[in-house]
Amino acid sequence: MTKIISVSIFKGGTAKTTTAISLASAFVRLNSRVLVVDLDQQASATRHLGLDPEQENPNLFHVFMKQVPASLAIKETKFGFNIMPGNSLLAAIEESLEAGDEGLLKELISGIIPDFDYVILDSPPGKAMLAINALVAADEVIIPLQAERPALDGVHDVLRFIQEIVWSKYNPNLKISGILPTMFKRTTTHSAGVVQKAREIWGDKVFGVEIPASIVFPRAFDRGSPLPDFDPTHDGAKAYFQLAKIIHEKS
Repeated sequence: MTKIISVSIFKGGTAKTTTAISLASAFVRLNSRVLVVDLDQQASATRHLGLDPEQENPNLFHVFMKQVPASLAIKETKFGFNIMPGNSLLAAIEESLEAGDEGLLKELISGIIPDFDYVILDSPPGKAMLAINALVAADEVIIPLQAERPALDGVHDVLRFIQEIVWSKYNPNLKISGILPTMFKRTTTHSAGVVQKAREIWGDKVFGVEIPASIVFPRAFDRGSPLPDFDPTHDGAKAYFQLAKIIHEKS
């Protein structure tokens, strides 16, 4: 059975895209067929793979416009997984979506879901329609928790939105796969304190995996590569391998 995973939190800069791309790469090593859907108008996931989003046509914008089926917007990458590229024109899609369109993404990608073991939705920041579409289309959600004190409020916000809006109106079967500590600084007590507080609040919903803060992540981005491909021996890559294994074993 295909598992659709949204990497979602309304705050930006929490390693959503890094998690989506790194997890996709890690799933490939588990012999899984993987698709990443780049829902961000900044097309960060597309750029992370060394692709120019303005040159990738057709892309997700054309799928939302119903100019092409989703299958034609899928691009193979050299990392063993596929991507449906984002584009700056997704800003126009965001503006055009209205009440009643919350399930549009789910409808548009339904035909290609059986072709993959995992579909990872790289959700945009903000509490707008494309982010809501990701939560409605998903089977599970991973919530990145930047290991800084204000990020706890961001996690609480998205969890409350899921509980009060998504479950009641759109997707009652959405599961919380887990809260993922990211940008964890092992040389400080602050990061450990934030994660400890998260575990006091949300218990085993917080993954036992912590993604370390490291300069290697932007270096991998600059090289157009997921970290597990750029440096598979790095602690960050190992953490994503561990996360992929945890999720895979629950499938």
